[in-house]
Amino acid sequence: MLTRENKVKQRVQEGNTALGFVCRSLSPVVVELIGLSGFDFVWIDMEHTGADFATVENLCRAAEATGIETLVRVPDKNPTNILRALEVGATIVNVPQVEEPGEAEAVVRAAKYAPVGQRGFCSSSRGLRYGFDGKAQDAFAAANLRTMTMIQIESARGVENVRKICSVPGLDAIFIGLADLSQSLGITGQLEHPDLVDSARKVFETGKAAGKNIAVLVATSEDATRWVKEGAQILCCGVDIPTISKALLRIRGEFDRFRS
Repeated sequence: MLTRENKVKQRVQEGNTALGFVCRSLSPVVVELIGLSGFDFVWIDMEHTGADFATVENLCRAAEATGIETLVRVPDKNPTNILRALEVGATIVNVPQVEEPGEAEAVVRAAKYAPVGQRGFCSSSRGLRYGFDGKAQDAFAAANLRTMTMIQIESARGVENVRKICSVPGLDAIFIGLADLSQSLGITGQLEHPDLVDSARKVFETGKAAGKNIAVLVATSEDATRWVKEGAQILCCGVDIPTISKALLRIRGEFDRFRS
């Protein structure tokens, strides 16, 4: 059996920070570029795109080709979607809008094989290298160690229940959805608002105390410095579409003078 380490999990366990980049273009080329640029993982977004699982499978292949982990944010809390993301090759599964401890427990059940959870029995899925990871019992145990479970806290209700959510065994990481949380708090888009900062700090403090890794999306290195000081270990450093858009606008601006 080939043992495969989850590089993100390994980095955070060693006390280091893991860096990733969000792919919403659903382009295998972009995924390869993210990997070749030296990031630790690519975030494939199914929540805010039209991605299907066949597309996600090919994006996982592109990630593996450059040696990075694949974080898949599924579109909802449906256990079937969690399973399918892992079956096509995700090594980190992220579930949005978790507000209750029971929902976090359901994520672990769907993502982990017995005895930790109840992930559906299939020893020949792509996520288990079509059966080349060895006997089912050994492959399932290795997958439980390799797979990271992540949920998003992005509502006032989620913050209210954060202590109970963070007590769920088998839950590896909490992503704080700052933008959606600001909307839930009635301060949409005010990412520096004291109420948002206080709520985020509550999640950080509670998650750290419970041994959970904290993830956050940052726009600048200054943002990253701020949240790393609070305890963030998993940083999403940008999103491909706005990054490409800004670069195109800058380049077009440089050449605008030739239009006259």
